[in-house]
Amino acid sequence: MTTYEEFLKDAGNHRTVPVIESFSTDLLTPVQMFHSLKDEAVYMLESQEPESAWSNFSFIGLDPMVEIRETGRQFTVHDLERGSRLTLPSFKEAFEETLGRLEVKIPEMDIPFKGGGVGYISYDAISDYEPVPRAPEEAVQIANYHLLFCRSLLVYNHNSKEIHIIHFARVDDDRDNGEIYEESMETIERIRTHLLHDSDLSDLLLPTALPMTSAFDLESNYEKGKFLSDVEKIKEYIEAGDILQAVLSQRFHKKTERSGFELYRVLRKVNPSPYMYYLKFNGLEVIGSSPERQLQVQDGNLEIHPIAGTRKRGATKEEDDRLARELLEDEKEIAEHRMLVDLARNDIGRVAEYGSVSVSEYMVIGRFSRVMHIISKVRGRLKTGVSPIDAFISSFPAGTLSGAPKVRAMQILRELEPTARNLYGGSILYLGFDGNIDSCITIRTMTLVDQNLYIQAGAGVVADSDPESEYQETINKASALEQTVHLTEKIFSDGNILKV
Repeated sequence: MTTYEEFLKDAGNHRTVPVIESFSTDLLTPVQMFHSLKDEAVYMLESQEPESAWSNFSFIGLDPMVEIRETGRQFTVHDLERGSRLTLPSFKEAFEETLGRLEVKIPEMDIPFKGGGVGYISYDAISDYEPVPRAPEEAVQIANYHLLFCRSLLVYNHNSKEIHIIHFARVDDDRDNGEIYEESMETIERIRTHLLHDSDLSDLLLPTALPMTSAFDLESNYEKGKFLSDVEKIKEYIEAGDILQAVLSQRFHKKTERSGFELYRVLRKVNPSPYMYYLKFNGLEVIGSSPERQLQVQDGNLEIHPIAGTRKRGATKEEDDRLARELLEDEKEIAEHRMLVDLARNDIGRVAEYGSVSVSEYMVIGRFSRVMHIISKVRGRLKTGVSPIDAFISSFPAGTLSGAPKVRAMQILRELEPTARNLYGGSILYLGFDGNIDSCITIRTMTLVDQNLYIQAGAGVVADSDPESEYQETINKASALEQTVHLTEKIFSDGNILKV
């Protein structure tokens, strides 16, 4: 626990001081915790990747104090606690303004995320950094950037069953520090009381056997004939030498009465992944389970995980191993993966110290709940004088969701795709108070806007692509998330389970 004396010492040197309370329990789960605090909880970050430190933790953000949002190509820093707004011309300036405004004492804890901004950057934000035409205005209006900095952060340690409540108390010259400390302790006690007394387990039950689901019934923004002809157009660009590959995508839509958190609860059960997230903004919910890192900046070390090549998981170990061998012998998949590794090396190389870029793992099979992928890891050391934000922008968006060469591929996709991509192909991320960043590519993700659910999926088009096969690949990818929607609607329908 943060003592009064420790708080006073830190308050003399910082504008925002973490007040921390920790306790152990074997009664609570992250879902139960979020449910208990659902009126003030705005995000949940989780992971199921055994090799990652992230898999030991779930993070829940409560009560935003500062918001960064892009509107009309201007970036607004909205200080929700102080009631002020400041407009700046770039995302980097908005983030640096927020760090300076808060001037946070970093919690001295061995956890991967110690507080900061959590949110997304849409794929369409690339027009701020590269000569890619801006997406046309459309019915689905989503800001290109949206980050929330929360007053309170809950950290659940899955191994030790410890829960840390971190409350970021802002020091005010017009108020007594003792009063601020007492108010912070009262906030922590209120949160703890909610956690221990406000959950009705009947609200949290899910069936162990998930029901069968119905056939594909999503509406697309692409007519099939137009999609097939656009695949042929991309092949013509490839033949002309403009590009090597482009990822053509279509967006699917359906109505649902289910909440974003209900969808997330089912998704985390049926499709556990290295990056799992539920984000709740005004009028927008983001629900996802992404397998692929965009970029990590950890104490100056850079890392990207290119993923390309997919097979379903086998029913037996023998079948699983056979499918893995087939994947590693597929010349088309291997060629695509090598191209993406080269893109990652180039992205990191632009911001890394000379000679520090390396491929630490190359073409390893990564096994997930339903599929396996070929995965590599590219690393480097951040160059002196280059900020973590600059490093992120240099890698954005991922070549996996755009193509190669990246800029020309994105220009062609903007010419062909009928609507803005919005979040698809962009990034879900945190920007830590400590300067560290972790981010994933926004794939296998649902966005919910006023009960309108959107799912987007793409296929990598190369010189010998078959248009029908590429079209079917997008259907197959979208179907996996559609199954989650059907399951959620069956599980949470009236009479099956109480509504969350």
